[in-house]
Order: sequence, then structure tokens, then C-alpha cells
Amino acid sequence: MNKIFVSIIIPTYKDWARLSFCLHSLSQQNYDKDLFEVIIVNNYVADKLPDDYNLPENFKMITEEKPGSYAARNAGIKISQGEIIGFTDSDCIPDKDWISNAVDFFNNNPDCDRIAGKIRLYYKSDKLTKAELYEKIYAFNQDMYVEQDGTGVTANMFTHKYVFDKVGLFKEDLLSGGDYEWSVRAREANFKINYSDNVIVNHPARYHLNELVKKAKRVGGGQAGFDPSSGKNILQSMVRFIYDLRPPVNSIPLIIAKGKDLHISQKVLIFYLRYYLSIITAHEKFRVSQGKGAQRE
Repeated sequence: MNKIFVSIIIPTYKDWARLSFCLHSLSQQNYDKDLFEVIIVNNYVADKLPDDYNLPENFKMITEEKPGSYAARNAGIKISQGEIIGFTDSDCIPDKDWISNAVDFFNNNPDCDRIAGKIRLYYKSDKLTKAELYEKIYAFNQDMYVEQDGTGVTANMFTHKYVFDKVGLFKEDLLSGGDYEWSVRAREANFKINYSDNVIVNHPARYHLNELVKKAKRVGGGQAGFDPSSGKNILQSMVRFIYDLRPPVNSIPLIIAKGKDLHISQKVLIFYLRYYLSIITAHEKFRVSQGKGAQRE
């Protein structure tokens, strides 16, 4: 295996408890600790590193004042030393061979510029809540993102640094969807992405419905920022809002395919939740397009 230095970047925002599990898993990686660094970017200035945090020598903490996880990631990229840059989130727990498997994948696939790794959900119990049922179908379908759009999410993504050198950093004014927007730029610049099912991080499924609602609002705000025509014309925004209120019938095949072990009542519930959340997203997108502030939490 070629000796490649890797930088891992993790934004965090008032999430010290879950971050501690993420950092512990990174301290247990089977990749040579002299060949990777972990850059944690605290995105809440008033929140200080807890006293009981003891960071390994190859870990560092910086603070980024500009709000938003993409601004935080950009701050980490700017000081990173790696040929390869890996991203995960503070609530993720990487497998112990996460970094080594990513490096192996690049070495074995020299035409690959970016990796979207598997995001494996875990649940609080065998009896899933409504939110967990929804997550089971819709959360982090990285293989589909790669196949359909040539994109991947930063909960589990690796890229050669030269991709950032070519296409630029994340768009900092987006509070959601910045990984998609950057991935589109990388795709259009002909940087190839592959999915790998052995480059794995573990992610908790959202447990409460209000967590899904908060995410739907973040997504709507992010979509408003991503749409270059957003807010230019009130009539245009209204037409788009009405269009976004359509029932998500195109999601039915996915519910059937991924919900083979679910009862019909659970599948109907998931479809209803999809529609409900899509309405929330559409409303937030319209609201932000008219100059209202995007919600972060």
C-alpha cells in the first residue's frame, strides 16, 4: 500500500458528547497514525472544548466563526496537509479500517477521484419509531447518489485534494446541500466518483419526528440558496412552491424496494411522512427565497 497522508475533517456544533465517540473511533484506526491528521472545526465560538477532552497528537481543534458546516469544513481544508481529504460528521462512528480501506480503494482504482462511502444506520432498539422507519428508507442512500447524480454526502466522503484545487471549496452561504452543490461542480469538471461499501461509517437514525422536521427545514433553506433564480420573482417563486407541493409518487418504488420487511401500514406511514416533510421543505424554500433567514437547528 502506498504511504499517503490523509486529512480527516469534522465540523462540530454544540455536539461534544457524540463527537467523543467519533474521535475515539478515529483514535483506533488501523491506518498508521503518522500518516493521518484529524482536524475538528468548532463552529460555535461561545462553546469551548470540554476539560475532559484529551486529543491525540495527530488531532487538532480549530474554531471557525462564520456559521455553517461548509464554512467549517473549508476552514479545515485550508490548513489540511493531506493528499487525500476525508469528511465525516460529529455524530458518525467510522469503522476501524475506514481510512485504510479508502486509501486502498484509491490505490486499486487510479481513475477514481472521489469516494462516497457506505453510511450504515443503527437504531436504539428493534422496535423502530416513526422517524427511524423513515430513515430506514431515505437516509444516506450513497450508492443511489453516486449512480443517479455522481454525488455523495460529507457524512462519509473522501477526495483527492487536487479536486478542491480545481473546482474550489464548498459554498459557504449554504446551511444545507453544500456537499451536493460541490459534488455537481466536481462531476461537471469530470472528476470521477465511486461508491465503496467497505468504507463505512455508522450513523444513528433520527429517533424523533421533530428531528426530521428540522432537517426538512435545513434542506429547504439550502435549496433556496442553491437555486440561482430563487427570490428573483415572487410569481416565479409561487409557481415553484406550488410545483413542490406535488405528492411524491416517485418515491413509491424506493419504499417498496427498501421496505420489503415492513408491513403495508408502515409503508403507507413512510409515504405520508415523505409527503409531509416535502411540504415543510417546500415552505421553507419559499420562505428563504423571499429573504427570510434560513434555520440552522
